[in-house]
Amino acid sequence: MSQVSIDLLRTFFELAQLKSYTACSKKLNLSQPAISNRIKRLEDAVQFPLFIDRNPHLGLTDEAQQLYEITQRIVDELGKIDSLVEGGTFARSRIGVLPAIEFFFGPEMIWKLDTPGTGPKLEIVTDSEDNLLRKVALGQIEIAVVCSRLGEPEHSIFSKHCKLSWICGPQFDESTLADNAEVPVVIWRGNVSRGPSADEILESSNRAHRVVFETSSLTSYFDAIRRGYGVGFTVDSFLRTNRNPYSVKVLESHLPELGQIDFHVVCNPHSPAGVRKLASQLASVFEEA
Repeated sequence: MSQVSIDLLRTFFELAQLKSYTACSKKLNLSQPAISNRIKRLEDAVQFPLFIDRNPHLGLTDEAQQLYEITQRIVDELGKIDSLVEGGTFARSRIGVLPAIEFFFGPEMIWKLDTPGTGPKLEIVTDSEDNLLRKVALGQIEIAVVCSRLGEPEHSIFSKHCKLSWICGPQFDESTLADNAEVPVVIWRGNVSRGPSADEILESSNRAHRVVFETSSLTSYFDAIRRGYGVGFTVDSFLRTNRNPYSVKVLESHLPELGQIDFHVVCNPHSPAGVRKLASQLASVFEEA
């Protein structure tokens, strides 16, 4: 067993988790042949195959399952060592958020974090839900904050249900929407969570509608609604007084139900303790939302 190194075990652990040579290659920044070579060396050392039919997609062999559990404990202990040094000059924590979440919750998220300058460097990136979840899986970011209508993502450490509501400007006359009248719709086409857009929701409800304003800017989206161009929708939590600079109001009737959306804070459970603490601090923002 002297031939077994930490590098071989870590490669085995990541490949067992990701079940893909491609994903493992990206996460470890190694070529696929290099990963295959490490797996072969580990199999030669332990004298048994690691994956059923040599295919990570099919799962671990019975013998390899025991090795995986031991390796998991080793990786956890290495994570504790990482947490001891993550306050160093070059340490960093990368947080990915949806643009809408950063737009409404950015200041609160920053205030919830530890005192500036005492921890790792923080980087905030925005992207779509699918891309953020993929980046967490590949280790390209440590934490993702998303909202989704398609179920809880893997490694979600916090989830909260929130209602979706139709919104309009302060002077918008709701009575113009009565009797299945045509709905003027404002659409935001930015990087958003997965799920149908306003026009798709109305179409599925067989409701006549017309897109009157379309933008990739959240500022323009809410400004167009406030000025009375048409209706849109958002999360109720976004409409609290301290987050509603556009003074839009909720439409109480005449339009189909939108259902709910879930906030999720996603973090790999094998992350260093400092990263998991950071994820918990971010989750507390949405506990109060």
